[in-house]
Amino acid sequence: MACQLPPPPESPPSAPTTIFTIGDDLLLEIFVRLPSLPALVRAAFACRNFLDAVRSSPTFCPRFRALHPPPLIGLFLEHRDGDIPSFAPVRGRADPDHAAVVRGSDFFLTRVPDDQAFWHINHCRDGYLLLHNWKTWVFVAYNPLTGVLHPIPSPPEAFRDYHILSSPEERHGSFRLVCIHEDGLQLRPVVYSSDTGEWQVFPWADAATITKDHPDDDKHFLPPTRGKLVNGRIYWISYHFLIVLDTATLQFSSMDLPPFMYGQKPFVVGDTRDEKLCVACAVDSQNLVAVWVWRADDDRVEKWMLDKEIELEDIPALKLVAVNRGSLHLHLMAIQQPDTVALCSFFSLCMETEELKRIFSLYESEIERSYPYIMPWPSSLVCSKVNPPVGSA
Repeated sequence: MACQLPPPPESPPSAPTTIFTIGDDLLLEIFVRLPSLPALVRAAFACRNFLDAVRSSPTFCPRFRALHPPPLIGLFLEHRDGDIPSFAPVRGRADPDHAAVVRGSDFFLTRVPDDQAFWHINHCRDGYLLLHNWKTWVFVAYNPLTGVLHPIPSPPEAFRDYHILSSPEERHGSFRLVCIHEDGLQLRPVVYSSDTGEWQVFPWADAATITKDHPDDDKHFLPPTRGKLVNGRIYWISYHFLIVLDTATLQFSSMDLPPFMYGQKPFVVGDTRDEKLCVACAVDSQNLVAVWVWRADDDRVEKWMLDKEIELEDIPALKLVAVNRGSLHLHLMAIQQPDTVALCSFFSLCMETEELKRIFSLYESEIERSYPYIMPWPSSLVCSKVNPPVGSA
């Protein structure tokens, strides 16, 4: 009788494939499809492998930003009688990641020193608020997302405008503060560096030099105030031309504005979703918003080109507040009945889709200004000497 061979040994079960075992390339393909930057931040910090994958890819950040514009978290509001700005978060979103950003941040500014005086917003960009105390003339740069407060020494002169320059690629927490000093028909930049803690004063530039391309307009030269930073240049509207400061060379120049439209309100400088320079204006006589973009024509000559005329039939007389990455921020203050507090409504208008969204409304008659707070790309997601990959030695 033939003997039977023993059965072959069972092969060990294969290890299950999980999200922790897939390669970085596939993981980043999943991450780039997340709906928003807050969702990416929560996913990246779920474990060290996820964070390393995001930090180690030099192409992931620009790719994600091209697909997902930085989110509007809310608006800081300055009041005539308040001692510190208030914050109104964007509501109406069933977005737990967005809500987590609001809950986990200090938008009530509790870490700002209480000096029994008014704190005023000078600038809001890249996650920072530049605040100054009207009583003590103290300046601080504060990031409500991280809770980091940077005291700034008193500036050497009184300034007309202030702009914080920072990027996640720079050393963690590092920034420059570019200020503009004016004296009659002269301007000069004064720059503070958070790395050195010192101010640097640069030479004067006179109106005739700045407006050399507009020789007939130097008599209309106005000191810059409330400029807009776009791709390393600050733009101020002065009469019917723009004053420009290159923040790399700290040289002033000027450029034309688009042609004036009948019934328009003042131009507002901003940038498109792909970070191109643009200007927009509300035209009350036609109930529309006109958007001009600085780009090359068919002959490769750069000039202002009318990009869109967006009709707003249902909501006339909107005030254009700011233009950030292709979103126009507007507000409307309407008195519904005599002797009642005005209803102030804030809107966001997408230049690409022309979709108008109401952000929120509140009864408020004492609002001086509003500042949209845009969530920046977190420096903690950038690989640098300060933030090396988590698993590295």
